[in-house]
Amino acid sequence: MTAQTALYDSILADVLTLTNRPDLTAETGIAIRSATLSVHSKAAYPRDCTTQLVKIPNASYLTSIDAQLLLPRLRGLSRIQLVDVNYVPLEFPAIEIIEIDDIRDAEYKVYRNDVAYIAGTAVNIRSTVLGYGFLVEYFQLPNVRRDSYNSWIAQLAPDVIVYTAAALVFATNGNEEKSKSYLSYVNSMLQPEMLANFLTSITR
Repeated sequence: MTAQTALYDSILADVLTLTNRPDLTAETGIAIRSATLSVHSKAAYPRDCTTQLVKIPNASYLTSIDAQLLLPRLRGLSRIQLVDVNYVPLEFPAIEIIEIDDIRDAEYKVYRNDVAYIAGTAVNIRSTVLGYGFLVEYFQLPNVRRDSYNSWIAQLAPDVIVYTAAALVFATNGNEEKSKSYLSYVNSMLQPEMLANFLTSITR
């Protein structure tokens, strides 16, 4: 047994304890995956931020990065820097992360430069300087399958996942009262604790 499967199994055991429905193990697994993704998506936690160096074969002013291949489980962008021929990050030009609807200048209607945006499964970057690659800082969703389960929330604050998953199991099996009670506990106690303890990098 790996650390990943042991972590997943501990969450599963706790959820089954709360629901007392060992006959719904498969459904509970789905609930754990859904709860884990949901809890990580509640806020921009620094622990979900990762950095990836993306090299491109030919220097370019316009680049489209296949996020599914090069930025796995991309949730949202935090920062993008061009790198030079030696893959050293450049401070200038600063790449602004925008929404796809803002790719044209509001006044002149021409395409903006030194911007990056997500379109479909690609991260598109337009720059005024030739880029040999990019240092991409982004928020990454966790692996949620049993054999690769890697949630730091499951390690450090497991109850928020356990109670959310249990609420989902109750909801899908007709026990709305129990489901609402558990979700109320999550929203009033566990989620605020998550935000208070893990939303910033520095604790004073």
